[in-house]
Amino acid sequence: MLWEQEAADSLGLDWTTMLIRPTGVSGPRNRVLHEIDVPSPGYDTRTWVAFRRRFYALLERLDPAPDVLLLRYNVHDPFLARFVNTRSNVVTVHHAVESSELAARGDRAAPVKRAFERRLGRMTLNHVAGIVGVTQEILDYEVARRVENLPPTFVYPNGRLVDDPALLDRRHGIRLAFVASEFASWMGLEDLLHALLDHSGEVTLDVVGPLSEAQRDLCARDSRVRPLGVLGQIELGELLEEASVGVATLRVDRKGLKQSCTLKVRDYLAAGVPVVSGHDDVFPDDFPYYRRTGTDIDAILAAAHEWRSVDRVTVREAARPHIDKVELVRRLHGELVAAFASADD
Repeated sequence: MLWEQEAADSLGLDWTTMLIRPTGVSGPRNRVLHEIDVPSPGYDTRTWVAFRRRFYALLERLDPAPDVLLLRYNVHDPFLARFVNTRSNVVTVHHAVESSELAARGDRAAPVKRAFERRLGRMTLNHVAGIVGVTQEILDYEVARRVENLPPTFVYPNGRLVDDPALLDRRHGIRLAFVASEFASWMGLEDLLHALLDHSGEVTLDVVGPLSEAQRDLCARDSRVRPLGVLGQIELGELLEEASVGVATLRVDRKGLKQSCTLKVRDYLAAGVPVVSGHDDVFPDDFPYYRRTGTDIDAILAAAHEWRSVDRVTVREAARPHIDKVELVRRLHGELVAAFASADD
């Protein structure tokens, strides 16, 4: 979220980003952070209620009051439903098809949570001033849940600040980098490892991130696979200098999706590394450095060979209009002004 504020500042926009969280939560501290003096909610319902009440009370006291309040959607939240019912300027921002996301988590309480979400989500969406989705697929889902007149809608993809440092290229052979903070089922790591076991191609797969014991055992079955654990930013940067291809999420269909828009794809492209994945992203059809291959090893290797002669800067600059936070904030701000300034006239 700091990237968003820095992008807005660079554009000279009247835009304030706030990250609101309970005290005691680990994570970076920066100028967009606002802490509420309650413990981290965890699984304590009483603390969760206290946090949500103070969260919305803080928003009610914002001075000056914003013309438009972009608010990250919180799943099955009765306080959000009540808050938007008393405000005419709230635009909810959605990062998931919430019902499918709840189902994909495998939580035993998921059916109850989905039932609450269906009811509360519709109540909320019927009173918002606008709806933002990080992909068109997510936006279409949210629009379909609203039964009243349709408000302004926007697609605001994930992005990151794209710097202009020299990009080192230390590729040798075909190296795939698969990086994740968690290799959940929808990442498709196991699917890729099984596909690789059935293929004799000359390729190295670097797996970066925490692994379960079963995943480590599966990696150990193939000498071409290097499970590297969690790497720091410097180590990860050095790894990507050697990467031919970055592997993105391969099985978002397990979350009921055909399209996704992950930050990891943006990280790969900002480092000049082309990407293969199992889903559509928000890139135009003619964008040359993102390919939907799924776990087809032949298709992945063909892409890697095709991209072998493309330098890092070419990849980064081709991706910049689609991933740079400055461009994305500029675009969204212009669309918000067009939608809500005209509504006030």
